[in-house]
Amino acid sequence: MSLDDDRATGLNREILKVDRRRRPERRLEILRAVMTLLEQGNRRVTTAELAAQVGLSEAALYRHFSGKDAIFQALTDYLKDHLFHFSDKIPEGALPLARLRLLLEYHLKFFAEHPGLCRIFLVEGVMTPAESQVMSRIVREYVRMIKTILSDARDVGEVPTSLDLDTAADFFVGLIQAATLRFVISGFAVTPTADLHPSWEFFRRGVGSGV
Repeated sequence: MSLDDDRATGLNREILKVDRRRRPERRLEILRAVMTLLEQGNRRVTTAELAAQVGLSEAALYRHFSGKDAIFQALTDYLKDHLFHFSDKIPEGALPLARLRLLLEYHLKFFAEHPGLCRIFLVEGVMTPAESQVMSRIVREYVRMIKTILSDARDVGEVPTSLDLDTAADFFVGLIQAATLRFVISGFAVTPTADLHPSWEFFRRGVGSGV
């Protein structure tokens, strides 16, 4: 039966209808497959590997994403959503340092649950140069967000007015990167939250907080 046959064409349309209804779920499944492949090794993921991991043909994969750039964009959007949208994790009225402490815990737990994304956040060699630049910008944006919270902490007297906000924000993000790096090089055996409390105390004393 040729593809020009009306019944075959109708069948293909029905398959596409089902596929469209399941598109959000399938897209998330594909992203999770990317994370799994990233977890398995420090290398770039090919579309052939990804299609095989999900159980699709490469042609079917492109029904959900227009190409590798679109997959990477969706992956970074997923990461950004968890890095920057966290209002439901922070109690209303929490002081700035309490917010930072909760963010440290929340984000370290997030990376513990998404090992493959650790390589992305560390801007390791699993990305093309263009992708690395995109991820570097996201990390810098994250640093700026932390700097804003530290500025709030300075305004309410939780840290000294002499605090260098740039250095302190880099310090905070460095704690997360160090924990995720150790997670990766341990073969994902040492969870990022393993030293959460001492890491926070180290940071708190480092920024001169008496809280």
